[in-house]
Amino acid sequence: MLSALFIAMLTAITVWWLLIQRLKDKPWLKQGVVPTSQENVTSSAPKVGLWVFLAVVSSLFGLFASAYTMRMGGHSGLVSWQRLDEPSVLWINTLVLVLASGAMQIARNRIDGDDFKGGRAYFLGAGVLTIAFLVGQVLPWLQLRAAGIGPDSPAFSFFVLLTATHGLHLIGGLWVLGRTTARIFRSVDPSAVVTRSRIRLSVQLCTTYWHWLLLVWLGVFALLLST
Repeated sequence: MLSALFIAMLTAITVWWLLIQRLKDKPWLKQGVVPTSQENVTSSAPKVGLWVFLAVVSSLFGLFASAYTMRMGGHSGLVSWQRLDEPSVLWINTLVLVLASGAMQIARNRIDGDDFKGGRAYFLGAGVLTIAFLVGQVLPWLQLRAAGIGPDSPAFSFFVLLTATHGLHLIGGLWVLGRTTARIFRSVDPSAVVTRSRIRLSVQLCTTYWHWLLLVWLGVFALLLST
């Protein structure tokens, strides 16, 4: 119970910190080219598509959470539920993902402010931290297997399902992040307004995606700890 409360507090602090970072960016003071209606439509379409995809992802994890809770209740004829003691490395992994999301937000703030050189290091750092998180997520599987817990345990099977599904979504995001990073590290002509605008949009989409998957992981982690 205390662990779940701690996760809830961590989630609130994370959301608060991200909001503060966004306010520090002062988007109402930015100056630049006023987009045309066509540009508005072009930039809003990917954002709408991303939010639709995130809604589907959230529904998927919601179904997994419901199935997890129902299976934990136990049914006659099924293997009895035995709670897992989640490896402590998950706490470290969670901190790493929080840092990755934070680095992504700083990169977005820098690039939105036309500081591409200052933002690219944070953007690349977010990718490195995400890879570290994914590698760290494999360690609990190995530790549990070494302790003699395998697929015959319903709790272990759900643990692998939840963490693997979340990891696959991050891996998909890394593909987009890699392409965007390559574009950021190329010399971008300050007069190339369209190119720089597209890079900003890609960074914004990646940042939103990472923040959302961080919140999803915090919810999954709280579920695992509380049950």
